Amino acid sequence: MRDAELERRRLQAEYDNTHSQLERNIKGQFATPYDLAKQIASDALGRHDGARTFLEPSCGTGAFVSAIRECNASIEIVGIEKDPVVSSVANKLWGNSSTRFVNDDFFDIAPTLGSFDLLITNPPYSRHHHLSSDEKTKYTAVVEQLSGYHLSQLAGLHAYFILAGTSLLNPGGIASWLIPAELFSVNYGRVVRDYITRDVTIERIHFFDNKDLQFDNALVSSCVLVLRKKKTEAYDKTQITAGDFSEPNMSEEILVNELKGIEKWQHFFNRGDDCAESLIGDFFSVKRGLSTGAESFYAKERAHWHELGIGDEWLTPVLPAPRFMHDAVIEADESGWPTDYGRALLNIPMDMDEASLSEAVKSYLRTCPEKVRNSYTAKHRKRWYAIEQRQPAPVVCTYMSRSDKQPFRFVRNKSKAVVTTAYLCLYPKITLTDSELDELCISLNDIPPLTLIKSGREYGGGLKKLEPKELLSVPFDTSVVSKPANSCKERTVVN
Repeated sequence: MRDAELERRRLQAEYDNTHSQLERNIKGQFATPYDLAKQIASDALGRHDGARTFLEPSCGTGAFVSAIRECNASIEIVGIEKDPVVSSVANKLWGNSSTRFVNDDFFDIAPTLGSFDLLITNPPYSRHHHLSSDEKTKYTAVVEQLSGYHLSQLAGLHAYFILAGTSLLNPGGIASWLIPAELFSVNYGRVVRDYITRDVTIERIHFFDNKDLQFDNALVSSCVLVLRKKKTEAYDKTQITAGDFSEPNMSEEILVNELKGIEKWQHFFNRGDDCAESLIGDFFSVKRGLSTGAESFYAKERAHWHELGIGDEWLTPVLPAPRFMHDAVIEADESGWPTDYGRALLNIPMDMDEASLSEAVKSYLRTCPEKVRNSYTAKHRKRWYAIEQRQPAPVVCTYMSRSDKQPFRFVRNKSKAVVTTAYLCLYPKITLTDSELDELCISLNDIPPLTLIKSGREYGGGLKKLEPKELLSVPFDTSVVSKPANSCKERTVVN
């Protein structure tokens, strides 16, 4: 058995080296480290007295099959793998009278597979934009047939696996899912959270350290979700752990009904009463920055545009990327341009056809690469060259970071500069004076880093992110202006 496992690792490395990271990202192929596979397998087997059948619905080269075989040599195994090359490796190493491999799409055969005592898998982590409409339609139909639940079109492939695969367990069966931790923070994960807190029982959720990637080349923080095929009852508890899987440094039991009331399970151990006098959403609406589709084509230094013969009447100032912009306040000259930044966007009105453009602008547009002209963003505009018109936001926020000390920065924008997708734009919902905006921006930057971090989501390698709706729900204290919203107890936090 040990020799077979060593051969599996060699063949896995060979496969990884001959397939690009992009290809494996699209397919969601991230092989499970064997030591972790064995820990998860041992934990799952310990929860089921006398498991006789095991299903691996996305087995890859067989890391979990190898681990199960080492822990229990008598269990009957069915492994499903869509990739023919990978499936052949697994079959060559482990296939025998008690271990059967099927080279097929799990969702094509799931309703015919029967039921199992045990399921352990690291399902493909393919984001929704890598799934075709036909695939989503097929997966949705299978999930509804097996579980009765309907997933959002924004769901990643792993969410479909969880609902369909867990439905194939025998009563009392155990499923252990090695999945992205963000499932417990994102909106599309709500359906999964409803399912696992109603139709089955959560035995354990283990969160790995966000700085400790479980998979090479995968920018995603991971967790293990352990489920039992038994409906949740009123006083059922679940165990939440963090750190090392076998020897967690944090562990807490909580009633499932209480867990359901927590918005961000990913930040379970950092939860607390952050109910301040105000939420950002009480004062501001939030929009994403402008999507140009190709910033290198649409944005240049103002002086460079002038050298091309394109004057300010065709330009809008734009702030640089966060790594090049460290000021807390953007001051402006008499015309509204930032005093310290000279970058500008080509800003053609959407209702202006090419014949009405200046010769310099038309000449520049003719230099546009076909890739940019035919991009998804350009094709979905009224005119391919006319980016969205947007009022400058008086406060902008960086929304991606790896810092624990200052994860996100709020910048007071006193200029007419707009921002691109590296920022979120905050627009006042009530009338505020310049001095009130100044003070509010200071208050926003005084929000404790942990409050900001747990309001958003975290990915592998310590990457943190705040989406617009998440930013709206961030609490902060201010006495600068009267709070326009209801009290904290009455407020519904948008997520």
